[in-house]
Amino acid sequence: MIPLVPPTAVLCVQSQVVYGHVGNAAAVLALQRQGFEVWPVPTALLAHHAGYGPPPGRVLADREVAALIAGVFARGGANNCAAVVTGWLGTAANGEAALAAVAEVKAANPKALYLCDPVIGDDAQGIYAPAEVAAFFRDRALAACDVLAPNRFELAWLAGQEIAHPGDAIAAAGRLLENGTRLVACTSTPLPDAPGMIGTLACTRAGAWLARTERLNRVPQGAGDLFAALLLARLLKGANAKKALTFAVAATFGVLKQSQGGGELNLIAAQDQLVHPTWAPEAARLK
Repeated sequence: MIPLVPPTAVLCVQSQVVYGHVGNAAAVLALQRQGFEVWPVPTALLAHHAGYGPPPGRVLADREVAALIAGVFARGGANNCAAVVTGWLGTAANGEAALAAVAEVKAANPKALYLCDPVIGDDAQGIYAPAEVAAFFRDRALAACDVLAPNRFELAWLAGQEIAHPGDAIAAAGRLLENGTRLVACTSTPLPDAPGMIGTLACTRAGAWLARTERLNRVPQGAGDLFAALLLARLLKGANAKKALTFAVAATFGVLKQSQGGGELNLIAAQDQLVHPTWAPEAARLK
């Protein structure tokens, strides 16, 4: 076994596209620019995201996902892994392969984090994940994750309640925190008192913080994948929930601002935003 150094690597289990920046193609650069080694494991290999229509490619079988992870761990990966991220899975079996990896990582490094981005659906499309995948996130991943990063629609579905304002989101997050999750970060939180603005909420058992940004029109897909990676990076660097939220929102907003009107995140040209955002929101404490 050849050890990898140091324990600052992130195992990133989600979709991989050839063209554009969603899934691993959004998360990997964000984590690397924050100084982390990244081991991207694809749950699917696709030409592009589904916004362009059905993409050429395929969802990987769970045995392939498990074999890729095992190959990394055979090189000492579990001992050198600081966190695991899951995003778009394709099948519930792929999720189970990821959870087995989480268990192995945590056995080697009890301080390792598992961030779950429960890719289930959104306000525009409703539920677009297969029913078995949505059920996996609700019934299996919630109990295992340290950090949950849903959008408003996903948080409402997981908690089984409507979310029309930040107070609803705090209540919904509180239900999920009871399952053992330590931090729930909800994007696209509605702000009925602030037209033209949108909120991102971070909730722990100790409190809740809300960061407000301008609601941007015509932004490409992948913002949630990018936000989750940036949030995790700052948490791994020791930031508290408020500071991690503030940075992840600022950096994501900076990239989105430079990507408006385009078909993809303008991630390469805007990558300095991943390290030095040009705008910093205030995160107000709500609870």
